[in-house]
Amino acid sequence: MKNLFFLVLIFASCALFAQTFTGIITDNETGVPLNNVEVTLVENDLSIKTTANGLFSFNAFTLGDKTLYFNKEGYVFEALYNQQPATNLEIKLRAKKISTATTRWNTYMQSCNNYNNPNIPNNPEWNVVFKETNLTGDLVANSLITRRDPSAVIKYNDKYYVWYSRKRTQTSTYFGTNNPNDNVFPWDYTDVYYATSTDGYEWKEQGPAVERGQTGTFDDRSVFTPEIFIHNDKFYLIYQVVKSPYIERVKNNVAMAVADSPNGPWIKLSEPILRPSHNGVWSAGSTSRFRADVKGDFDSHKVHDPCLMFYKDKFYLYYKGERMGEERFCGQREIRWGVAIADQPEGPYVKSEYNPITNTGHEVSVWNYNNGIAIIQKLDGPERGSIQFAQDGVNFEMMGTATGTAGFAGNEVPDALGIFRPNEISTTDPKFGVDWGLSHHLDFSRAANGATGGWMYLRRFDLVNKSIIPTEPITPVTGGNDLIVEAEDFIQTGSFSGIRPGEFNGVNATGIGINFVNSGDYADYSINLTETGFYDLTYLIASPGGRSLNVQLLIDGVEVASDVVPNTGDWENYINLNSNSNFIEITEGTHTFRIIANGNDRWQWNLDKLILKRVELTTSAKQLGLDDHNIVVYPNPAVHQIHISKISHATHYSIVDLKGVVVLQGTLKNERQSVGVEQLVSGTYILITKNGNNAKMSSTVFIKN
Repeated sequence: MKNLFFLVLIFASCALFAQTFTGIITDNETGVPLNNVEVTLVENDLSIKTTANGLFSFNAFTLGDKTLYFNKEGYVFEALYNQQPATNLEIKLRAKKISTATTRWNTYMQSCNNYNNPNIPNNPEWNVVFKETNLTGDLVANSLITRRDPSAVIKYNDKYYVWYSRKRTQTSTYFGTNNPNDNVFPWDYTDVYYATSTDGYEWKEQGPAVERGQTGTFDDRSVFTPEIFIHNDKFYLIYQVVKSPYIERVKNNVAMAVADSPNGPWIKLSEPILRPSHNGVWSAGSTSRFRADVKGDFDSHKVHDPCLMFYKDKFYLYYKGERMGEERFCGQREIRWGVAIADQPEGPYVKSEYNPITNTGHEVSVWNYNNGIAIIQKLDGPERGSIQFAQDGVNFEMMGTATGTAGFAGNEVPDALGIFRPNEISTTDPKFGVDWGLSHHLDFSRAANGATGGWMYLRRFDLVNKSIIPTEPITPVTGGNDLIVEAEDFIQTGSFSGIRPGEFNGVNATGIGINFVNSGDYADYSINLTETGFYDLTYLIASPGGRSLNVQLLIDGVEVASDVVPNTGDWENYINLNSNSNFIEITEGTHTFRIIANGNDRWQWNLDKLILKRVELTTSAKQLGLDDHNIVVYPNPAVHQIHISKISHATHYSIVDLKGVVVLQGTLKNERQSVGVEQLVSGTYILITKNGNNAKMSSTVFIKN
């Protein structure tokens, strides 16, 4: 009887403290109840599935707030954290949608040939090429200290700021030990530090901004890979966190700290703002992250590399996901991005139903452009080395290529781009958002303290092939009767050949003009002319010579000149090269000029400027000052054709009527050639010739009967 009494008392106590969680799960769009949704009460390791009416019910016989997971194939994984007991919970699941990237992914999965040939466009407007420079000051390379994963660079009160992961360099085991306290990675046991600079090259380290939490908290092992975000005079640091022990299957989260100044103090939010989708199942009997019975979503293991952007009055948190039981496809890691969206910087963040939104990507580099979002996809996956753009911030299309110059980074994009974020957003130049910033460089040689496994230091990167885009078309400088176009004022540049000695994709702008010009390189100019006229073309050009050097000019896609470039003796010895072309008629308005290096030699020439000399074609050869009788036309008057004597070199000719309009033009190789004039109306005409070798002009008058 006594035992029965205690048994009743136990059941009564359990009933008294039981926590009830009940609710209904429906489709977010249709409102239809969803059956067979797996609902998990995490702390009590209880799992049930919803009824035909979408209902679920739990009784938890332990106190405290609980975590609930909701998972159904074809729907976005959802979770409730710190949930108190409640009845009639209403959970609305969103059906997954296929992003543009996932459509491409499905094609890649058909074969490795598809996977390894993603058809990344070669688009000079979007293509970017980076170079790297060593930093000075406190951030100079020092093997005793590992600094990595720089944030975006911001400018505040005339100083540049950057945040980064920092630690004393230690040997990294990469899970090659059974001691959970051993350092695992170069980003294990790190804190977030910051530094300032007045020029972007010499930096002063200011100390820690956000440090690891107390033992037992979600960030007690490491805080790393920070990103900075500013909104309404508030500063937000977003970063990755790991809780001890750092084992292969440990989950990674994203956290946030807030401050009123970039110098802090930084106040941490009490919970992560982004967590993995917990819908995978690890394989029992193993500790490997590659062994999972159910892999779950693309981000079921880790959420990494956060980057927060303000876009369309929302807050878009881009991140890298890693899957439980990660696979390799055609030799590449399965690494893809997702995005979570919130109404406030602190969240709550809701993962997009279009996730995953990329097919590639390790570090997350993002910038605003033209009412959309542009990204760089550096490592892993089929679309590595691509620049992409999404007008809606989600459905990304490949737009161009990203490469690095020769040097420490080889021909790859520098690692972990922390791009400088100016206050302006370009609507015309997609490269504007990646002008410069900081990156990190990996060194796997033994550090000064004997540590092995790699250490990192920060470097500066700069965009080599910047687009110099005027706010409006260039009106060439007037010098007397000349119109001058400075060669460095191009709106875009690129290459038809893919030849990249010097690693410039197209020409390079200097303070004088353009250099590093290779065969097939071109530069485009937007030119505004205030009145229609005829022009004589001269290049101010230099080259030490070669077998095949040539410069070509197209106006609105039509070739108007193509000229051999002589040996001037040196790259900086500029001469005036008068074009062999006829007088060029250019109408009033805006035109696109394209200069092309169309010779065959790999290295071509340097160009300072184009000089367009206005030629006034009047009603008299004597008024032109060209009637020197160095040419003779016969018969004169003529009916069907004319012959031109005293021609010893290739000669360009123009026939002009008395209104100054060019009615015929062409090239004569010798005086035995004739020019047909039968189609001309009867009247008086001026014949103007220009010798291709010395640009000497001559003229005479003839009559057409």
